[in-house]
Amino acid sequence: MTTDNIQPLIYKSTRGQAKELYFKDVIFEGLASDGGLYIPSVWPKLDNDLITEFKNMSYQDIAFHIFKPYIDTSISDDKLKEIIFESYNKFTDDEITPLNQIEEKEYLLELFHGPTYAFKDIAMQFISRLMDYYLTADNKKINILGATSGDTGSAAIYGFESVQSSNVFILHPHNLISPTQRKFMTTVSSKNIINIAIKGNFDDCQNLIKEVFSDEEYKKSKNLGAINSINWARIMCQITYYFYAASRISDIENVVFSVPTGNFGDILAGYISKKMGLNFRKLIIGTNENNILDRTLKTGEHAVKDVISTSSPSIDIQISSNFERLIYDACKDSNVVSELMENLKNKGSYKLSNEMREYIGTYFSSDTANKKEVEEIILSYFKKYNITLDPHTAVGVMCGKKQKLSEDILVTLSTAHPAKFKETVSEIISDNSFITDKVKSLDTLEEHMIIANKNANDIKKLIDNHVA
Repeated sequence: MTTDNIQPLIYKSTRGQAKELYFKDVIFEGLASDGGLYIPSVWPKLDNDLITEFKNMSYQDIAFHIFKPYIDTSISDDKLKEIIFESYNKFTDDEITPLNQIEEKEYLLELFHGPTYAFKDIAMQFISRLMDYYLTADNKKINILGATSGDTGSAAIYGFESVQSSNVFILHPHNLISPTQRKFMTTVSSKNIINIAIKGNFDDCQNLIKEVFSDEEYKKSKNLGAINSINWARIMCQITYYFYAASRISDIENVVFSVPTGNFGDILAGYISKKMGLNFRKLIIGTNENNILDRTLKTGEHAVKDVISTSSPSIDIQISSNFERLIYDACKDSNVVSELMENLKNKGSYKLSNEMREYIGTYFSSDTANKKEVEEIILSYFKKYNITLDPHTAVGVMCGKKQKLSEDILVTLSTAHPAKFKETVSEIISDNSFITDKVKSLDTLEEHMIIANKNANDIKKLIDNHVA
């Protein structure tokens, strides 16, 4: 497939009962009405010649070719290109996601050059502009509801700040994200931004979002939209940097991508890139002590445990929502997916079939990095390469090193700037020269947030009070 004359894709729910949609509607959806997640009915396959040509293209041009098969005719090619280029014109590196070679067979893919220093900017800067384009054209407004374990929230806030077509309500776990992560969100004073600190963990925040969205009548009356990684457009945007990285490496067949993994969106984009024709070897799921995905791959049992607070809070997650999309692709049976998700909801666990485990194992391996290993990696990279890693990237590096074969080329996704975790990192390396002026300035700004209980009705009241 080239990206010319493509028929609009239909999107369906992983649980098979919700109405099928086109992209323009899917971008505003969180959960499908049946509780599932939207996925394309087919994975577009790119021509090998086009993939080869990516080596001569900019990040933005590659993004256009990745996005076009997924987006319907609701936007012209010229307008899509314009929005893509606008989305990335304020990134601090012209390459957008530069590939940093640190050894002959080791790279860091730097995803933190956006306005909030995290990989979430890459999707959110685009989605906010595309949503605004659609809403303005239809003379509509939307109330966006999202949960964050630290980075999604600030990326959404910076994306939608002062966008008149949208109000943004962001839930974060109170006192369970880094102070810098919090201040990136709470120091924004735009009236359309509402920060809500939930007395609970990230999974509680995520469950509140799901509960509010499951009330179809309320969802429609308030015109609610989602920007969490359950939003398909988030995944779509993240596919681009796998193709970009591969286009800058000659021996792609031996590449393994190691990804610090929480909600499974970032690494799912890598899986989709492979389904689209990108011929790398494997994806490595990197987890911290909250290693439900590592345990799932190694035992076949997906069993929720209590969340442990670690130095990599953005992946302190026990319910990886996007894993449902992979499960569907592994079995192609919405009834099986529905049954597994019902078991997860009611029993806190489910068991993968041997066939599903085998399928997933052909694309993924996994490992766990503990606190001591994370600290050792951060310190050793600082001393050996003069590179300062954030704790999440350190998880990815350590798990990648454990899983890679001798002939593999390891590409670790560097998902956040270390300055977002300055307290943790500076203590490990006894240095603070990596802390940027932008981060320092956050300490001088006033914070704006509401502290709330983990109660869906309370969240609805907060929304009602703001949009009344």
